[in-house]
Amino acid sequence: MDIRMSGLDLLHEPDEIIEIRSIDPKPVISGYFRADSPAIAQEIARYPNRTFYQTMNRLKNACYAREQHERLMERPHETTSDSDINGYQWILVDADPVRPSGVSASKEEKEAARRVAGMVMKKLMAMGFSEPIVADSGNGYHLLFKIHAGVDDRQVIADFLSVLDMWFSTESVKIDTAVFNPARITKLYGTLARKGASTLERPHRQSCIIRKPAQLQKTPMDLVRNIAAERQRAVPLSENPRSRNSTAFDLDQFLADHGVQVIQKIPISSGVKYQLAECPFDPSHRHGDAAVFAFSNGSFGFHCFHNSCASYHWHEFREKVDPAAYANSPRTGSSAGPQPPQRPMPGDSSSAQALPAARMKTGPRMLDFAEIPNYDRSKIVVVRSRFQSLDSRIGGFNRGEMSVWSGGNASGKSTLVSQIGLAAVTEGCKVAMFSGEMTASRVREWVLLQAAGPDFVMQDRLSPSHFCLKPGIEAKLDAMLTGKLSIYDNDFGTDWELVTNTIYDWVRRNGASVVIIDNLMALDLPTGAADKYDMQSRVAKRFSAMARELNIHIHFICHPRKTEAFLRKGDISGTADLTNVADNVFMVHRVNADFMARYRTVYPKLVIEPDVSTVIEIMKNRDLGIVDEIIKLYFDRRSRTLSDVKGLPPQHAWTEKIEQMTMQGFTEVDDPDLPPEWR
Repeated sequence: MDIRMSGLDLLHEPDEIIEIRSIDPKPVISGYFRADSPAIAQEIARYPNRTFYQTMNRLKNACYAREQHERLMERPHETTSDSDINGYQWILVDADPVRPSGVSASKEEKEAARRVAGMVMKKLMAMGFSEPIVADSGNGYHLLFKIHAGVDDRQVIADFLSVLDMWFSTESVKIDTAVFNPARITKLYGTLARKGASTLERPHRQSCIIRKPAQLQKTPMDLVRNIAAERQRAVPLSENPRSRNSTAFDLDQFLADHGVQVIQKIPISSGVKYQLAECPFDPSHRHGDAAVFAFSNGSFGFHCFHNSCASYHWHEFREKVDPAAYANSPRTGSSAGPQPPQRPMPGDSSSAQALPAARMKTGPRMLDFAEIPNYDRSKIVVVRSRFQSLDSRIGGFNRGEMSVWSGGNASGKSTLVSQIGLAAVTEGCKVAMFSGEMTASRVREWVLLQAAGPDFVMQDRLSPSHFCLKPGIEAKLDAMLTGKLSIYDNDFGTDWELVTNTIYDWVRRNGASVVIIDNLMALDLPTGAADKYDMQSRVAKRFSAMARELNIHIHFICHPRKTEAFLRKGDISGTADLTNVADNVFMVHRVNADFMARYRTVYPKLVIEPDVSTVIEIMKNRDLGIVDEIIKLYFDRRSRTLSDVKGLPPQHAWTEKIEQMTMQGFTEVDDPDLPPEWR
C-alpha cells in the first residue's frame, strides 16, 4: 500500500483510533490502530492479495484495547458496530456503476460514475457545501464531505443519501444509499480494488485520493438537513389524488393525459424516477433536469435542478399541469407567474391625477346565505418569498392582499422586503418599489448586491468593510432585471397621492404583481383636520384597496412607536385600523442584546441558535390563521442577504445563467497533480 495515497492523514487525526478491515475473500481480517501508526503498512503487506477498508467516523478509544490491537487478525471476535462510534465526521457519497456482481468496472462504466460524481459535487457546492475530498475507489468515485454530527443524526444522513439517489442516480450509475450508518467503512485508499478476475476489459485498479481542497472545511449540518428534508416533502399516501372513478392514482396515465413528456424512467432505491423532457415551470430546463418521483410507499415528489425552481415540489407541479387539481383543497392556490394586465374598469382614468379609489358595487346589499358563491381557493395566485420556512407556514403572499412589515431601527426590514421583491422577480413577477429614505441610485446599489449574491461580490479596495460587484456582473444583472423591477424617482416628490397614483398607473400598464412601499413615514401626508395616525390609517386602507382592485400583493413597511418593551402589534404606527386592514402583519427583530434580554417575556420556550441574526415574527395571517410563529434568518454581510438555512445564500433565477453552470460533469481543473480522467 502507498501510504501517501491512503488519505489517512486527511480523514483522521494522528492519534485517532481506526479499524482496518478486509472482508472478501473470507476469512474477515481486522485490526485497530492509531491513524499515524507505522504498523498499518507493515501489517497490510502481509496480505498482498486483499482489498482493505477503514472506518470513517470517530471510534470510542476503548476499541483500541480489543485483541487485534495494532495488528491484523483473522476471524476477530469483534469488529466495529454503530454503538462503538462517538459521532459522524464524514458523509460518504459513493457513485457506483451498475454491473454484474463480482466483477470490476469497465472503462466506460467508470467514466459514467465520474460524470455522476461530478454532477453531485457541483450541485452540492453550489448549494453551499464545502469542497469534498474526491477519491477513486477503483471501480467508481467517492466524495467525502467533512461534517460534525452526532450518531442521532443517522436518519438525516440516510435521508440525505436517499435524496441524492433520487436526484442523480441513472440507469448506469447509482448513488449508494446504504452507507449512512455510523460504523460504515470505506476503501483504504492506496490499496488495490479486487473484484473478480483482472482482465483487459475489467482490470483491478488501485484506489487513491485524487483531489483535496486547499483548506478542508466542515459543511454545516443545516445544509445537509435542508437536502434531507426533500425526502419528507413527498406527498404521503393519505394525500394521493384520486381519479374521478375513485381508483388509485395512475402517474403514467396522469402524465400522458396532461401532455407531460417523459424521456426516461429510472429505478431508484426508493421507487421510480421519471425524467421529464422539460420543466413545466421553465421550458428552458430540458433533457431530464426536472423529474417526477413515484415512491414505493405510494407517495409522489417533484424536483428541478435549477435554482429558480428550487421551491417547487409535488403540489406545485401537479397544480401547474392540472390547474383544477386542488379546487376543493384547503391548500393555497397557484404560484404567481407573468399575469396579463388588468383591464381598466369603466370610468377609470390613467392620468397621474386620477385617484385609485375603491369601486362602488351595485345590487342587493344583503345576500342570502345559500346564494353566496363558495370561496374558490384554486383561484388564489401566490407569490412565494423563497424562504422555505416562511412559505411552508403561510403558503406565500396571495395576490389581492397587503402585508404590513414593522420592526425597530436597523432590524433589517428594508433588507428583507427588498430581497422578497427579488424573489418575486425570480417567480416571474414584475415589481414596483418606492423607497422614501434612499435615492433610486442607492436602492439600485443595494439591490444589485442582493441580486449578485456572495459568489459575485468582492471587497472594495478603498473600504475593506464594504463589498462591491465583481467586474462584468453589473451588466449581466441589468440584462436579467430590465423590465422586471422599477423604482420610483424621489426627485418628483414624495406626496402620498402622487406616489400612489404613479405606482397605480405603472402597475396597470406593465402588469406588475408586487408593490413595495418603504415606508409609511417617508410619504408626505397632508396636515389639517385629520390627525397623523388617522391619516396613516387612511393611506394604508387606500393601498389595501389598490391590492384588491389590481390583484397584486403590496408590502407596506411601517415604523413602530418608540418603546422600551418587546415590540408588539399594537406598537405599529397608526391606529389599530392599520393592522386590522392588513392581511398579514410581520414584526422583524434584530437578534441583539436587547432582543435576547426581552424575547422570553413573550416566547419563554424559544431557542435562538448561534449566528441567527434576524427573526420574523408572524403576528397575523388572515388566510390560514397563522400567528405567533418565528422564522429564524442568517445574514450574509457581503451581499446583504438573509437566508433561513445557515450558509446557503438565496437562489435566484439568474444565478445559474451568470455562472453558466452546466450539470454535465466537472469544469476543467488546471492541476498537474490530478489524474487526466479527473481534470
